[in-house]
Amino acid sequence: MGGGKITRPGFGLGQPDPGHPMTEFYTLLLDALASAESFALPALYARFDPPPWPIEPEEARDWCSLAPAPKEGYVRLVPPGRLRVRSAELRCTAAGVPAALMLAEEGRRATCAVRLLPPVLWPADEAAPPWPDASCALTAVLGPDAPELADRAPRQLARRLIESDAGKAWASHPLLDRWLAAQGARWQRLWR
Repeated sequence: MGGGKITRPGFGLGQPDPGHPMTEFYTLLLDALASAESFALPALYARFDPPPWPIEPEEARDWCSLAPAPKEGYVRLVPPGRLRVRSAELRCTAAGVPAALMLAEEGRRATCAVRLLPPVLWPADEAAPPWPDASCALTAVLGPDAPELADRAPRQLARRLIESDAGKAWASHPLLDRWLAAQGARWQRLWR
């Protein structure tokens, strides 16, 4: 019967496009995470600088600045740390564009989405894919030497991405959400 091709079901998830320039970096990191015990996480510092008028609590994010390192006037919400990696998988759009690596933390149901930012700017018409649904999300910048390292010393590039918090920054975190809700509510109370 049938001489069709048997494939693994994708369950509606896009499969990585090998021709996309970021696929190489994501698969390099994904392969290295298989043997890594943990993934370095950056600190999260935030500053709430509201306008001189009342805002709704859900608008607080628009008036917040984030930083991975200490700055004057910023509050540390998350210290630098390590995520003990239980599993990792690559999430892609239906077109095969890598969206983020999903890291599952050992001993918890929390997931962390990690988006790699390219070493060069992409054309403006290629917007970043939407974030996958995760407990928290961060970006990791590939340095200008990443394409050369991917060819010459891929393990060194993967080790740098896994073991160092340099170039990483939080995009979302539950502690940030709670802090912003408190700041927004406090600012709203001041205007009553």
